Amino acid sequence: MSSVNIFPQVDTAQISSYEPNKVFGSCKDMYLGRIDSNTVFRMLFKFPTVWIPDQCVILKAILKIYVQFGGMLITSSFSPYALMEDWDIQTITWTHQPLFNPTLSGEKKSIKRSGFYSFNITKLVTKWYQNEIINYGLILKNEELTDGTYKRVNTIIHSNLAPMLEITYTQKSEINLLPSRYISKIEEIDTDGFYSFSSTVNASLTKTITCHIENLGKKPVEIKFQSSPNSIDFCDVSSETTLIKPGQLIWTTPYCFSPYGRIAVKNVNPKEISKIKIWYSAQE
Repeated sequence: MSSVNIFPQVDTAQISSYEPNKVFGSCKDMYLGRIDSNTVFRMLFKFPTVWIPDQCVILKAILKIYVQFGGMLITSSFSPYALMEDWDIQTITWTHQPLFNPTLSGEKKSIKRSGFYSFNITKLVTKWYQNEIINYGLILKNEELTDGTYKRVNTIIHSNLAPMLEITYTQKSEINLLPSRYISKIEEIDTDGFYSFSSTVNASLTKTITCHIENLGKKPVEIKFQSSPNSIDFCDVSSETTLIKPGQLIWTTPYCFSPYGRIAVKNVNPKEISKIKIWYSAQE
């Protein structure tokens, strides 16, 4: 299965409780988090998804920022939340900031010192792409309860350190396993330190599915099976993961009575990459 990576332009804005009516516009750097009870900073991000073709599967969406100053070096967890209202980078202020959905967020990430930080927002981008929610962008914030948890983020436009979004997608190849004696499907997935996902398997008309998975790369990977009631929202079938060594071929028959399923895979070492090959086989 081939995939495509796209890096859309990310519009970035800062808002501050200390200056609630100020429009900050485009800045070389922006603050994020809480300095004290009177000064809290948040960042908003907006990017288009309309250029993703129809009938695709979002395999991975990663928002990356570069923290150039860690403030008082106090560790704090930051999360990106889906916005529920539209906003404009030329007029956005703390007073008129859009509402966000506190139950719909991407990956939470602990930040202490300078460096790159990546947030997995695959679920949010998928919901935008599926038109389940409207794409108003994201707001990045921490719990804002502890003084000194502020950070400074590089936001120079067109810089290698500017906020960046990487979306990996592939043409939809959902496997409709219709009643028959034997049906098979093959796909390949590139892996890295974040979970990537196989195409969705529609298993509602089958009794048994067998998966053969081979690690084609030179680094170990771990996999887990996920189930879904609607082919959009997924949960882990088990808290356990399966390790596949380089060159190793395994087989398994996942037991989960859900209409849809998929395989999640990532490298054991986040800094490594690999590739897996999956054979799906089904019987009536």
